[in-house]
Amino acid sequence: MKIKCTNHLIHCCLILPTFAAVLLAAPVSAQSQTMTPPAETPPAQTTTPPDRDDDATRRQLANFDSFLDSHPEIAEQLRKDPSLVNNHEYVENHPALQQYLEQHPEIRAEISRNPNEFMREEDRFDRREDRDQGIKRRELAETDQFLNQHPEIAEQLRKDPRLIDDKQFVDNHPALQQFLADHPGVRDQFREHPVAFMQDAERFDRREDRDRGLDITRTELANMDRFMDSHPEIAEQLRKDPSLVDNKRFVDSHPALQQFLADHPGVREEFKEHPEAFMRDEERFDRHEDRGRDNEVTRGELASFNEFLGSHDRIADELSKDPALANNREYLENHPELKDYLQAHPQVHEELSQNPQVFVKSAQQFGAYGTPKMAEEARPIK
Repeated sequence: MKIKCTNHLIHCCLILPTFAAVLLAAPVSAQSQTMTPPAETPPAQTTTPPDRDDDATRRQLANFDSFLDSHPEIAEQLRKDPSLVNNHEYVENHPALQQYLEQHPEIRAEISRNPNEFMREEDRFDRREDRDQGIKRRELAETDQFLNQHPEIAEQLRKDPRLIDDKQFVDNHPALQQFLADHPGVRDQFREHPVAFMQDAERFDRREDRDRGLDITRTELANMDRFMDSHPEIAEQLRKDPSLVDNKRFVDSHPALQQFLADHPGVREEFKEHPEAFMRDEERFDRHEDRGRDNEVTRGELASFNEFLGSHDRIADELSKDPALANNREYLENHPELKDYLQAHPQVHEELSQNPQVFVKSAQQFGAYGTPKMAEEARPIK
C-alpha cells in the first residue's frame, strides 16, 4: 500500500511540471500572437512615369504643336527632316525657332534627344487635337477642296479667319455663302473656332500633299517664286488655275514660262504632276519669304500694282500726289477699276491701308522685272 501511494505521488510530481509549463506557455503564446506586429508591408511605391527619353508630355506637345501651327513652313521642314532641330545653322536661320527653343529648354531637351520620335508624337497629338475639336475629315476635305478652287477667298480667310463671321464679307462672296449653306457642319465649326479651323484646314492640306507623295525641294520653290515675282501676269493666271501649266497652248503663248520649265525640269515635273499642291506650296513659301523681309511686301505685289498704275495713268498721277486716296471710299466708288483691282488683290489693299505713301512710291519705282524705275519719270495724263 505504501509503495502504491509512492508511485502515485511520483506520477503527480511528473505531471505537475508539465501542466505548469503548459499554463505558462499559453499566455506567452497568446501574448506573442497579440504583440507580434503585422508583417511589415513594403512602403507604398510612388508610380513614377515611364522613362520619357523618347517621348514628351502632353503639355510639351500642346505647346510645340501651337508653335508649329503658327509657323507652318518650319513645321513642314521639321516633319520632313526632324534632325534639323539639331542643325545649328538651320536653327540660326530661323530666329523664331531659335527663340522658342531658348524659352522652352525642356522641349529642346526632349526633341534634341530623339527628334524623330518627338515629331511622331507631335503628329499623333496633332491628329488627336483634330478629333477632340470634333472636326471630321470629310468636313476638312470639303473645305480644302473649296479653298483650292477659290484661292482669293482662301488667302483672305487665312489672313483673317474671323471674316467667316462677317456678314458683309460672306455676302460679297456668293460662292462662299453657298458653300456654307450647303455644309452646315463646316459652317458651325468654322464660326465657332475660326482660327483653329483654318489651322486644321492647312494641316489637312499639308497632310494631303504628303499622302500624294508630293516632294518639292526648297530650291525648286525658290526658283519658282523668283519666276512668279518677275512675271506677275503669269503668276496671277497660274494661281487662279494651276492646271494651265499643263496646257500646251498657254505655255506656248508665254515663252518666258516655256523657257523656265525647260531650264528647271524638277519644277516642271512636280508642277505638272501636282499643279494645285505645287502652287499652294509656292504660296506658302512666298508668304514665308515675305515675313523674312523688313517691309513684308512681295516683289509680285509691287510689280502687279506697278503694272496697274502703268495702265491707269490718271489714277497713278492722282495717287502720286495723294496716296491716301487709295483708302478714300468716295474716291474708290468713283474709280471702279481701282476698287475692283484692290478687291482682287487683298494684300495690295492691306499694304495701301497700312502705309499708302511708302507703298505707292515703291510700286512706282518698281519695274516689271523688279528693277527700280525713276519716281520722277514723266507720265502722260490721259
